[in-house]
Amino acid sequence: MKVEVRPGNETPPPARLRIGCPVCRGQNLVHSVSFEALPVSCNSLHPDARSAAAAKTGRFTLIFCRDCDHFFNAAFEDDRIGYTPGYENSLHFSPRFVTFVDDLAHRLTTTYALDGKLAVDVGCGKGDFLKRLCSISGARGIGFDRSFEDNRGEEIAGVEFVNDWFGDAYPDVAPDFVSCRHVLEHIADPIAFLKGLRAHPGVRPETVFYIEVPNALYTLRDMGIWDLIYEHVSYFTPRSLRMAMEAAGFEILDEDASYGDQYLFVEARPAQDRTAASHEESSEVDALVSGFDQIYSDKVAWWRDYLARRDPEQTVVWGAGSKGITFVNVVPEGARISALVDVNPHKQGRFAPGAATPVIAPERLRGKPLQLIIVMNPLYREEVARAARELGLAPEIVVA
Repeated sequence: MKVEVRPGNETPPPARLRIGCPVCRGQNLVHSVSFEALPVSCNSLHPDARSAAAAKTGRFTLIFCRDCDHFFNAAFEDDRIGYTPGYENSLHFSPRFVTFVDDLAHRLTTTYALDGKLAVDVGCGKGDFLKRLCSISGARGIGFDRSFEDNRGEEIAGVEFVNDWFGDAYPDVAPDFVSCRHVLEHIADPIAFLKGLRAHPGVRPETVFYIEVPNALYTLRDMGIWDLIYEHVSYFTPRSLRMAMEAAGFEILDEDASYGDQYLFVEARPAQDRTAASHEESSEVDALVSGFDQIYSDKVAWWRDYLARRDPEQTVVWGAGSKGITFVNVVPEGARISALVDVNPHKQGRFAPGAATPVIAPERLRGKPLQLIIVMNPLYREEVARAARELGLAPEIVVA
């Protein structure tokens, strides 16, 4: 299946496909869904429609590794991605998401007695999670991210941010707790990245790491297909995440799925003896992979047919995160979407890369004869329905 390449898009020459799995280096690989051109950065919105339509694109070739149950974009090119302050992926304007983050912060605080300790957030984004964690736990915090922006929300005593990556340039930073949420899937060589964290001069044997990534099983089992985006080179399953952590020299303390099974997490610390990593046999994943590309194509075709019978001026997609950006790029073939709606004010008034769909505030819908809201994440359906009622709207609400 192909994604339309719009006039003006900067389309790179065909990328050479990676021939080894980034987790286990295995070559027992199965090809799945592929695209000729996807926006290279879903979370970098544009100030006008023209620049959005000309956004850089990249080839996407999803590969499944039978040896470790890992998925990855074999056509990913690291030098096409740049994380700057214009990169905007904060979900903390959603009450549903804030509740999840607060519950997580309370659990981590209790489990690891974070009061008075130093928490480092690697890839902290705009700093929302670290601020919540330190406010709840009483920990001090340092966040590292090249996309960090000052003047974003309330300042929290004892919390500071560095517009850079966490590494040996900061040898005096000695964390008791390291969080790294939704970063590992962006890294071309996740094992080397994890080894770098473990080898940091300030990391001690008792330092606890919390790693969180999207759950590839949700994409497969629950058909969360809109999570397939260029900037995610890796799609971790429970097995491949565990193997990555063990290969990088970590001891797993806890692991599970969270947020409606959409996320995976591991809690770990540096292993003191390099025991052999566990390599259990694959179970359900191999069966889920079979036919996934056809199921994906069928779902996209269904949405194209469904939207072709709708008035595009009375149809919106709620959620201008990666799922929504993917939807408006992959689905339309004459099935136009009038707007993306998002509660994050830093996305409003901007345009989706590739499709150039405008992003608007929910308030902009008031008084409009809206017939259909497509909700990109089922966890937000009730939140969206409540917002629609408060705006005096009574559209059909469908989860994508």
